[in-house]
Amino acid sequence: MTSKTDIIQGLIHAAVRDDNHLVRGAAVRALGRTHDASVIEALLHALRDKGGVVHDFAIQALTELNHPAAVPHLLQLLADKDSDVRRAAALIVGSMGVEAAVPLLIDQLHDGVAGVGHAAAESLGKLGDPRAIQPLIDAIIPPDADWMMCISASQALGLLRAEAAVPALMNLFRRRWEPVPGMNTVPPVRKHTIEALARIGAAAIPDLLAALRDPDVKLRHSAVETLSQLMEEKPE
Repeated sequence: MTSKTDIIQGLIHAAVRDDNHLVRGAAVRALGRTHDASVIEALLHALRDKGGVVHDFAIQALTELNHPAAVPHLLQLLADKDSDVRRAAALIVGSMGVEAAVPLLIDQLHDGVAGVGHAAAESLGKLGDPRAIQPLIDAIIPPDADWMMCISASQALGLLRAEAAVPALMNLFRRRWEPVPGMNTVPPVRKHTIEALARIGAAAIPDLLAALRDPDVKLRHSAVETLSQLMEEKPE
């Protein structure tokens, strides 16, 4: 009689050895639903798979598995030479709620590969540790901060209800963004800044009221939208 162990071993073999990325990806997804520590090594291996969607499925699978035995390995991978692996580890530890990752994620905000820093900011928001507030503020202060980092850090600061971030967020709110090359659209930084300020709440109100007198009509309109959201959250 075939046991669950036999099935898991078959899936591990498919996830690691099959020559087709679709098969490897399907096997990785299935392993994430086993809730068995024996699949961790195969899923960590899949994070390095460059075939199709296998890498992304490995992120989902390790997040769904959510096994504490994976944590030491993921913390180590935050410093991996492969930027795709560093980014993946950052996303996973955030979704798993690994508080021990906070100092490492703060360091990752300055990673030389932008996508890693964005992932770190996203996960710091999920983890909710106040130690991340000032580093996230520092990440959006430079006038040359890239727009994706500004979005990720703004979202994180909103989740953290970081009142200290209001001045920096208001600077983002006022900044004029040029269309992104190749996209021909203005990046949605202001939209996410609005959401962050609305989450922070009362501490943002004086600056938002002042923005109603700004000469930029789009900024005034955005200020009205944000204040409206605050009214809905605080009907009194």
